[in-house]
Amino acid sequence: IWAVPPLLLIPLCLAFRQRSLVAAILALGLAVGPVMGLCIGWRRALPGAPAGLEMRVLTCNMHYVKADPRRLNDLLDDVRPDVIALQEWRDSASADELAKGGWHLHRVPGLFLASRYPLGLVERLGLDSTGPQGSAARYELDTPAGVITVYNLHLESPRDALSHVASRGWRGRHELRANSERRREQSEFLSRHAAQRSGPVLVLGDFNTTPESVLFRRTWAGYEDAFEESGLGWGHTFVSRPSLVRIDHVLVGGGGRTRRCWVGPDVGSPHRPVIADIVWPTLELQ
Repeated sequence: IWAVPPLLLIPLCLAFRQRSLVAAILALGLAVGPVMGLCIGWRRALPGAPAGLEMRVLTCNMHYVKADPRRLNDLLDDVRPDVIALQEWRDSASADELAKGGWHLHRVPGLFLASRYPLGLVERLGLDSTGPQGSAARYELDTPAGVITVYNLHLESPRDALSHVASRGWRGRHELRANSERRREQSEFLSRHAAQRSGPVLVLGDFNTTPESVLFRRTWAGYEDAFEESGLGWGHTFVSRPSLVRIDHVLVGGGGRTRRCWVGPDVGSPHRPVIADIVWPTLELQ
């Protein structure tokens, strides 16, 4: 919608005021670029790449859908990730790719992790996406780059609070304020927890927050946003009839660098999977 005004102005400028055409084109560029969150993947254009352990990660909120699992199987078989973090995956759900062996699995209600690297410590931090800690778990992966700490999370959605405002107007402000406070509480708790870890840290999942959010930028400022650094396009991860937003993220900390990041195809959920290639520098591998 941000691009509509300059798109309407450009033909009018051509017809009646050509000297204003440059301003209209610049406005269009600003709308589709920084205003709409266009990423150009500048890191991929840099010469050379850091040496180290290469890890491909995939995260997706499966939304408890009872869809044909072949979509997920086909994606896993195609991209062959090393770490898979799923949220809202049904307890009875399974994937043929994960049954082939060579995986270390951990499942709790609402969260699922599969790793090609052995799992060390596993800590459940929050039980529910609406609770003060959100739905979150911490895992320690034993890799050739040393221990990598992975967080798998699903945080509170602003959807219901925004619906209150849409239907009740100013009277819905209390629900909106309470929702914002809860999401701030969740993000600050998890970011403080992650900040206490030494070494590489990877934060994956459904943040239910766009990268333009002041809350997101303040809370997770110390991490590299994989898509922002190495993605191309707008990276919408939640696709529904009224909205297209990027709320699922891969955040990298502790020296890791993103080589590539992209949004995967429809796997039956309104959320699209996010896949990222990450390099973890190590003395042994350099």
